[in-house]
Amino acid sequence: MAIAKLSRPRRAGPTLRYLTGLVDHAGRPRGVVSVVASTVGKTPEGATRFLKAVAALRPRLRRHLYHVSFSVPQDDRALSEADWAAIGRAWCEGMEIENFLIVLHDAHIHILGSRIRLDGTAAPDQWDYRRSELLLRTIETQFGLAPTRSSHLVDRARGGSHQRARRLKELHAVRRDGRSHKDFIRRSIDEALAEGIDAVQLRTVLAEAGIEMVLEQAADGAGSVLFGFQGRLYGARSLGQGYSLTNLLVRGLQLDGPQNARAQLPTPPWALDEGVSRKKPQGAGHHEDAVRRLRGFGREVHQVIDRYRARDGAQHPSPGSDPSGAGPGPEEKPPDVS
Repeated sequence: MAIAKLSRPRRAGPTLRYLTGLVDHAGRPRGVVSVVASTVGKTPEGATRFLKAVAALRPRLRRHLYHVSFSVPQDDRALSEADWAAIGRAWCEGMEIENFLIVLHDAHIHILGSRIRLDGTAAPDQWDYRRSELLLRTIETQFGLAPTRSSHLVDRARGGSHQRARRLKELHAVRRDGRSHKDFIRRSIDEALAEGIDAVQLRTVLAEAGIEMVLEQAADGAGSVLFGFQGRLYGARSLGQGYSLTNLLVRGLQLDGPQNARAQLPTPPWALDEGVSRKKPQGAGHHEDAVRRLRGFGREVHQVIDRYRARDGAQHPSPGSDPSGAGPGPEEKPPDVS
């Protein structure tokens, strides 16, 4: 069994209407649309009202919904509606989800569930992707399904080859340009590491392709690596765990000296002629702009306060003061209070 998707929709209504619709997102008709199990009602309207009422029990918990889909390989054994319902219930029970709806579409099911229970407590969401995948391995054994190879979240040995799946924006970029920025960065790194080079050589090779490599070390001593391309920084969260510093070292990258020794690495050739005016990553530019705007706002606030005080002082002079603002004469002295 394979998990196709696990997401957290903001609202139940649109998701329920999509799950119970007769066509998919591409307008293709669905052969089977059947609610095989539910604790929230079997119609989109009734389930939506129920889930809204449940959400009112924990109004501060905004992302309480789970939308997950399961499928099995085509060569696996045929599953009845009762089998699919039992599989969905087993997943909900393992994830401690009490309120759910399970919809069968041809050869896969969708589950829309809420973390909020009827007593007002909420199911835990720590490490939910990893817990869900471990639960699937148990479900495969329980229902006699063909085992599926685990992802890098469960099988740590696969971390070195993990690549982040393309998002919709990247898919459009690939369709339009034939590649995305992330694909270009990953391919450049892979080709360079295949030659067994060290960090200095890797940075030089990437710089020739317009990619800046930044090695950093956190306060706790953990090292990290970022790759800058066209004003943006990309790390393991956007490229995939295979491009974290730990996994790059496993793949053969060699580091000499401390991990934050950025000064020991040569300046990329494409940056030599730009000097101090070269384009910085978006994060740094945004920070400087924010600081500049904040300081300007502070000066404006002080000017407004000064103008208000001057106007208020002219309209409401203090008792005993000269309304003309001339102040005490030079011969006047404060009274002797000794």
